[in-house]
Amino acid sequence: MRRAIIHMERRGRRGRSLRSMRPADSLHYVTLGPPDGRPILFLHGITGSCRYWQKRVRSLARDYRLILPDLIGFGRSPKPHVEYTLDLYRESVRHLVEELDLAGRPLILVGHSLGDLIALEYAARYGDHLDRMALFSLPRFSDPVSAHAVFWRGSPNYRRLLNEHSLAETLAQMKRSGLELTLRYFFRFPWSVLIDSHKFTFKSLTSTIEHCLLNYQIDRLLPRVPPIPTLLIHGEQDSVAPLSHVVDLPMRYPYMRLATLRGTGHHVFLTHTKKSLSLLRSFLDESDKPLQNTDSVAIDNT
Repeated sequence: MRRAIIHMERRGRRGRSLRSMRPADSLHYVTLGPPDGRPILFLHGITGSCRYWQKRVRSLARDYRLILPDLIGFGRSPKPHVEYTLDLYRESVRHLVEELDLAGRPLILVGHSLGDLIALEYAARYGDHLDRMALFSLPRFSDPVSAHAVFWRGSPNYRRLLNEHSLAETLAQMKRSGLELTLRYFFRFPWSVLIDSHKFTFKSLTSTIEHCLLNYQIDRLLPRVPPIPTLLIHGEQDSVAPLSHVVDLPMRYPYMRLATLRGTGHHVFLTHTKKSLSLLRSFLDESDKPLQNTDSVAIDNT
């Protein structure tokens, strides 16, 4: 068996000589695998960083070039005091793709939650060079009120904390409560995600929630996304991005396929890493074949 080739690039004291000419607003990223391997770009979710994927995807580095950026506003990437819209996220990712000379090469996108929305935005604008996409825990809401209601229903602690306030009151409460309490009880993030909570600003967090999650509807975007083979991987017990919101997507868009995992929620990649990687690798191995849409497949983890 070939050993994994691991090549890591970081922003910091040791890496400055390699990136001395990079613009100040460039995204921090890590790469794993052979430089000439088939490239996969991983996009983490809100409050995360490249750490979300890094230790768990090493097995893929035997065969692929993995690029794991910190999204703008998070991790070790720049955190400008601006509105964090999906246009901003999409274009910052595009700049990284161009910097790595991947804009003219077949590229695979893998996202989680917010990262899914960025991937779809990227596909709608720059999808001509995308090979396939795998989207974990895709959020899909019809309007801000229903999105806020889902978050409110998702956690008893969130209900006690916010008492069914309006969105404006919710953001005000977040300011009073502080980041850690908000993350722990609003989103019920596991500690492996909370560990990165010091690596973003209040502006990047609240602006992203407001513009990219609560006030964003992917149904306005999906008709503009080209028919790129897309695997949706979703936990049956996801209370942040409910499974019921995405089950009809493969019927509407034949290039999509849905795999559901029992006994897990929003962070399915963290809780069921082995099964997630198995689904992902099988999907990637089909790259030379047309996607066989079976609508939805339930995976029993027992």
